[in-house]
Amino acid sequence: MPSETPDSIETRAIEWHIRLRDGDDAIWEEFAEWLAEDPRHAAAYDVVEQADLAIEPLLPHVTIRAAANDTGEQTERLARNGWRWGVAGGGLAASVAAAFLLLPRAESSRYEIATRPGQRQVVQLDPATRITLNGATRMTFDRKDLRFASLAGGEALFEVRHDSARPFRLEVGDDVVEDAGTVFNVVHETGEVRVAVAEGKIVYNPGRNAVSLDAGQALVDRDASDVVDVTRIPAERVGSWKSGSLIYSGARLAQVGADLSRSLDVRITVAPGLADRPFSGTIALDGSGPEQLRRLQLALDVRLEKKSDGWIMKPVGSAGK
Repeated sequence: MPSETPDSIETRAIEWHIRLRDGDDAIWEEFAEWLAEDPRHAAAYDVVEQADLAIEPLLPHVTIRAAANDTGEQTERLARNGWRWGVAGGGLAASVAAAFLLLPRAESSRYEIATRPGQRQVVQLDPATRITLNGATRMTFDRKDLRFASLAGGEALFEVRHDSARPFRLEVGDDVVEDAGTVFNVVHETGEVRVAVAEGKIVYNPGRNAVSLDAGQALVDRDASDVVDVTRIPAERVGSWKSGSLIYSGARLAQVGADLSRSLDVRITVAPGLADRPFSGTIALDGSGPEQLRRLQLALDVRLEKKSDGWIMKPVGSAGK
């Protein structure tokens, strides 16, 4: 296999960015394999993602000449809708690559990835470090420091390559999670951070007040409390949302509602009187969205009321209140 040049890697990254717009599971698997082949692949793809946001305003001022194997219809659709929504052949992809070369590189090496409710995204930082973002999640990464990440809000599952000389550090607001060779899950919500460990070990806020978690342990750190609560949790439950299951043992309904909001493409709030009610059980997500919510009313012992901006959990028998 011939060695790759920076230009060839960049062109390939652009092609992947176009293919993934309507990619099925097989395409995403091929993409993950390509990322794992060389750390330069992930770095190049990140540059393309950021340039994607910058190139669209320039399109009205750019003339794209179709190659011999590109149809006029393809080129017209590309110019009308923006290259991100087109299907590009090799010649057209090369034209887009040339347009990218004219764009100035961003000065900052940091970039942000955000998912909408019900959407998930995998970020492969290196062949052995993978982060899966749940829905309604916003994170920041650094092209020059693959051992850094920041979780502004939402939930993510981390599968991290251990390096004692350069530990992976995750910023969660003012807090820090440092890995010691782990698979762990982190949730960052307003006023609360939750961490659970499936494999290995993490250190929460390294320093004098550090809290260490081993596999099968979890913590909750609430702004309203001076104490970090540490509990036991079956390791197999950590990150169970990735496989379509939400598993609870005495969890607050407020947490259940937030978890459902991330996993389903719908906003769910909980009436104040119900927020602290505990719930134990397993919710198998079936992808039916609002229909599943209606079926969950009995299991959760709540009444779900439709609002203009989503759904609200209310006590049973509270109709019209």
